[in-house]
Amino acid sequence: MSFGELMAFVRVTFASDPRRNGSILKQLWKRYGPNEVEVMVKGAALLGWKDLRGLWSKEGIGRRWAQTAYWNREKRAPVKQTLESVAATLKARGF
Repeated sequence: MSFGELMAFVRVTFASDPRRNGSILKQLWKRYGPNEVEVMVKGAALLGWKDLRGLWSKEGIGRRWAQTAYWNREKRAPVKQTLESVAATLKARGF
């Protein structure tokens, strides 16, 4: 996900203070890189946070919570996708 796409996601999801959230996102992007920041932001959205200030905490607890929330959801998602792909394969072969 590019910075612009992630910023659009932040503006829609965390509409409370777009200027502050944009600044936090930019700082996180520089420090942690695109993949980690995407995971953090999506995790914060899953947790229902109103803004990104929790991700910019000094101790890093908010970042870890957000990443954990994201990866816990992702652990459950591939099972469904795998089952659907197996079902599609079996249907294609006539079973």
